[in-house]
Amino acid sequence: MGEVFISHSARGDTFAMAVLKEIEERLKTELNHTPLVDESDIRPGAEWYPEIVCWLARCDAAVVLLNAKALKSTWVQREVNILLWRKALGSPLLVIPVLLDGLQTKDVKTAGLAELGPIQYARTPRDEQPDVKTLCDKILNEFAKLPEAATGDDPMGKWLGRMALYLSEAQQRSSLLVDTARALKAENEYPADVTGRHGGCLFLAHQFLVAPPDRMEDAFNVLAPALTDGTLRRLAAELAPTWVDEEAARGLLPEPDSPPHRMTVLLNARATGTAEQYIRRATCAVSHGFEMKSIGSLPLGEDRVGERFRLWETAVWREFFEADADEDRVLPHDVDKRTHYLVINELCPPDAEFAAAVKRLHEAFSWLIVLVATGTPEPDDQVLAAFQDAVLLRPLLTAQDEKTAKLRNNRLSKKHEHLAGMYP
Repeated sequence: MGEVFISHSARGDTFAMAVLKEIEERLKTELNHTPLVDESDIRPGAEWYPEIVCWLARCDAAVVLLNAKALKSTWVQREVNILLWRKALGSPLLVIPVLLDGLQTKDVKTAGLAELGPIQYARTPRDEQPDVKTLCDKILNEFAKLPEAATGDDPMGKWLGRMALYLSEAQQRSSLLVDTARALKAENEYPADVTGRHGGCLFLAHQFLVAPPDRMEDAFNVLAPALTDGTLRRLAAELAPTWVDEEAARGLLPEPDSPPHRMTVLLNARATGTAEQYIRRATCAVSHGFEMKSIGSLPLGEDRVGERFRLWETAVWREFFEADADEDRVLPHDVDKRTHYLVINELCPPDAEFAAAVKRLHEAFSWLIVLVATGTPEPDDQVLAAFQDAVLLRPLLTAQDEKTAKLRNNRLSKKHEHLAGMYP
């Protein structure tokens, strides 16, 4: 049957621990599912446990137990982010948030977990005596909706599969896989008995999904001598956008099971390439279903709103639909089955007129996601207000962040040349 990840901060909370144990036992005995539970007390800011990363990326369902302690846990927040990232990418993953301690949805929003809002909560009523069995009955009833398989066919599952395939070239030298795990700080969890089989490569692929950029580069350098030039180039391309914070990147995705509607995203980046890497990170560099185009503009006439809109409108038709002439401007039948990103970078901070032009663009193409590169400074309140419902991606970038990422990616892309003794 399925694997069910249970996210929690239950240690020291008698009721939360009782709910955890009841769910864990009944998942096994009544539903024949495999619960995935870590009961260690993880301090804030601690590193990801490698096994938990694997659980999050492969589970078929998840139960998120939210007590007062969990709402303060950066660990729980990262777990929720990975789960909702998968859902936003189209995985049929079942996520069941559970409110304990009489918590309300507003408490969840205040804690920074507002993305759980659209999902129906199981909860303990504020004015009633908490009852473990009754609450667990509500939770387990949701498992009638559990899909047969929630991994593999979504963009994240495909990214992990590609990574495992590239890493498999190093299988004949299994010590390299162990050294790679060590570079990723995953050596204590590394399943040494599968170093010669695909399972070891998939384990490493999971670690590459969330490891810090410097560790990824160290691991890449360990693997590089064992890979062919073609694989090395592909692996470098897959890793290029992984410097982007995964939670920030998820802000570029529409809500799960919902098409984008007049969606505008602001990124305080200077380079168009940075914006494109955010999209690649969000979509796990998927090769179909997501389309991305970039444009720059700087109006010169008096009608700055209209001039921008006309230029952008023409770019949408030409770049996405190959429609240069007016008579060719017909949307294909599958336009709603693909997600379209237009990156706009004027190399200067946007103003209220820019925001007005974006509004007109959305009136013409409501399904278009507009990503605006605003420059390194954070947009001021007046500009943010002009964009109305735009999402500002956080954490904010600095010029140093972009420069560091650019140099890192140059090193990755030129590694095959360096191995051949070429140092341009």
